Amino acid sequence: MRMTAVIDPAGTLELDLGGEKTTSPYPSVMDARRSVMSTATDLAAETSTATELHIEDPSGSRTILVQTDGVIVEQAVDSEPTESGPVQPAAAVEPAASPITPAVPTVPEAAAEAAAPVAAPVPTSVEDPVATEATAPETVAPSAVVPAVVPAKTVDPLPTRRTAMPSFVDRPDADSPAQVGVRGLLNQFGLKLAPSPVELEQRRDEKTVSQHWAGPRTITVLNPKGGAGKTPTVICLSAVFARLGGSGVLAWDNNNSLGSLGWRTFDAGHEATVVDLLKQTDYFMTAGARAGDLASYVHHQPSDQYDVLRSDDRSAAKKRHEVTGDEVHRLYSVAAKYYRLILMDSGNTERGDNWEAMIGHSDQVVIPVKSVDDAAEGASRVLSALRAGNEHAQSLADHAVVIVLGCTPSHGPAKLNELAESFRPFVKSVVTVPYDPSLIEGRIRFSSMLPQTRRAWLRAAAQIAEGL
Repeated sequence: MRMTAVIDPAGTLELDLGGEKTTSPYPSVMDARRSVMSTATDLAAETSTATELHIEDPSGSRTILVQTDGVIVEQAVDSEPTESGPVQPAAAVEPAASPITPAVPTVPEAAAEAAAPVAAPVPTSVEDPVATEATAPETVAPSAVVPAVVPAKTVDPLPTRRTAMPSFVDRPDADSPAQVGVRGLLNQFGLKLAPSPVELEQRRDEKTVSQHWAGPRTITVLNPKGGAGKTPTVICLSAVFARLGGSGVLAWDNNNSLGSLGWRTFDAGHEATVVDLLKQTDYFMTAGARAGDLASYVHHQPSDQYDVLRSDDRSAAKKRHEVTGDEVHRLYSVAAKYYRLILMDSGNTERGDNWEAMIGHSDQVVIPVKSVDDAAEGASRVLSALRAGNEHAQSLADHAVVIVLGCTPSHGPAKLNELAESFRPFVKSVVTVPYDPSLIEGRIRFSSMLPQTRRAWLRAAAQIAEGL
């Protein structure tokens, strides 16, 4: 069976399968390649016959053979001769018939004379044969290079590396076999079944979340209502971004009241908070400061690979420190120097200086909403407050991501979707997260959540990453 696929730079795929032609648009060339490879693999498996696949895309053209067991073999590519044919050797060009330079030189001779050094003129006479013979070597010497000159006929450019040889790196991306579900289970017994559409979608979300950006990014989790789900949201998103994208993720509790981020995460063997880090911000901005020194001021989460900067959670017997707007700027300078991604828990005081400073540093706003009316009201009010602000705040509101969290077992998909539809017309996207007992109380560890809960947080993180 032979297939021919032509992919343009916009991702449009023209597929010819045994004379039956179809055209399908895809978001990118990469997505179109994946679709072609999946189709070829399925066809080879179903027909028990190897599929010969010829692909033409912006990276070049190549022919591969997809075996019935999913193995891909690239076929050799023969170089096509150029239209101009091979260049004739120098001996095939006849020298000039006369040693005397003609009055009107031919094109090759003119080129040769232009390339040769100019000698002082020697007076000669045509009637004097002796003089002619004496000077002939000097006159003819430049024309000796004429046989080596390429003929004046236009010669096509030599083939480039891409057209002369197949690339060893620019090949279609073949999706690895299925790893989850029934297909993944069967592949453990030696099969090579392709991943399902559900698994492919999960892989796309993982790729989106794992990317890095040029410069730090800040995600702010907002809702002035206490208990609306801000702290679990910060923890879960930090875990997803750190697990898939590597370290360099900071969860920052910007709460001037009694923040709970420190309570619901693990400590690092010390009790440092923002108050302690504020005393060292000048040092950490110097050239001699070391990233490892920050370990005494933040709390690393070993399982989920992110760090936590706690708010001042001292007991009521001591007056808690209220972070000012200027102090937020100082702390942010340190955080942006040592971390690629910062997630901030806004706390509940939307009129404080620390809140306004935090909004100024935000690249993306996330608004958690528990599946109860008062949390939804808080989310609605904070969106209205952002839209009443400056241009930056208005843009944050337009591109906000709302996360609806189920807070009781009785609040099933119908309840969550009903609440989600209320916000959908006013924000970039809305994601629902089902009820999970591990989010209700105690320290939160991402691996302790139910599979459907982890998948929902991955989907939410992918929606957020698209806005960064």
